[in-house]
Amino acid sequence: MDSLCEWCANQPADSRVTNNCQHKLCCKCIIDDRTCQSNCPMCWYTNGSKFISNNKICGVCCSGIKVGDKSFHCKEGEHGHCSECYENGCILCQFRKTNLWNGVYRTLGANSQQVLYTCHTWETKYEDFKQSTMNSKMALDRDDPSPMEVDDKEYCISGQYLSQEHTKKSSTNEEVGDCMICLEKLGSSYHKLDVCGHLFHKSCINQWFQSNGKQSCPNCGYVYGISKGPQPSNGQMICKLLPIPLPGFENEKYGSHEAPTIEITYRFPPGIQGPLNPNPGSHFSGTTRTAYLPNNKEGKDVLKLLKKAFDDQHIFTIGRSSTSGQDNVITWNDIHHKTSIHGGPDRFGYPDPTYLFRVRQELSDKGYK
Repeated sequence: MDSLCEWCANQPADSRVTNNCQHKLCCKCIIDDRTCQSNCPMCWYTNGSKFISNNKICGVCCSGIKVGDKSFHCKEGEHGHCSECYENGCILCQFRKTNLWNGVYRTLGANSQQVLYTCHTWETKYEDFKQSTMNSKMALDRDDPSPMEVDDKEYCISGQYLSQEHTKKSSTNEEVGDCMICLEKLGSSYHKLDVCGHLFHKSCINQWFQSNGKQSCPNCGYVYGISKGPQPSNGQMICKLLPIPLPGFENEKYGSHEAPTIEITYRFPPGIQGPLNPNPGSHFSGTTRTAYLPNNKEGKDVLKLLKKAFDDQHIFTIGRSSTSGQDNVITWNDIHHKTSIHGGPDRFGYPDPTYLFRVRQELSDKGYK
């Protein structure tokens, strides 16, 4: 008797589909999408579970679980989530219930596409980190032929930061380590962050905080504050409602007195560049930009976060335009906006089922959750 498919457990595994794994799957359970690092759902599930567990990520809202927060877990799995999130919304548990996607991955509903997009991201980051760890160990083995013990639990990923903590005891039992920014010995002069307790050279952590809008620990990602960004301070953010629904959101339920679409207009007159801009004291050109969000709960939540980021001067920066090649102009600062109503992702418009999730991730990377 043929063995059952490890994912759906209902059909004989008539195809061994393994991108660098040994899971046995039936053809209908293969994730048919060429952009995926692995097309094995078992790898997506197990590696995604390890990724959010190792990095204390909420399996519902995908935000980091703060140091000291009480740990909650979903009913069907052991996936952690923050206290504000409902346990029945776990993305990995939703993914585990999905059985048939062969050939229709791109035609799934918006919620299912978001679940798959998130699990794919977690699986990819886990695989990338494993490969990075292996490469680092091989490099260390080449440099130091002496045996070395490696504990996988000492490795962690938090947001976009990868780190490995090395400590060793001296003959006087005094703990000595490396600065996680410059990788040089800390010595006797170092700065200890208040909440997470990680150690850095004072000059290194000060420069790190100044160069990032989000003042976060480069080791664990704990956010200590958000500093002002490079966006000119003379801008305006104006919002109004439009009666036309965005493609992909036609079936949303709106209030009787609510319009379905939010239009955001950013206006900046010409001005002088500040100290965080590439040419302080030089002039920059003014601009007007327009963007669109659905006027549903998720769109309203994103709008609130965009307003906070705008007030902290992180939506725009000054640099070279990628379209015109002109210098000293206002450009977007890594928070993507939908500047068209129609046209899909290729034309910066809708429909785009995973856009709201992606922009929330970009906002989260800057400290807005």
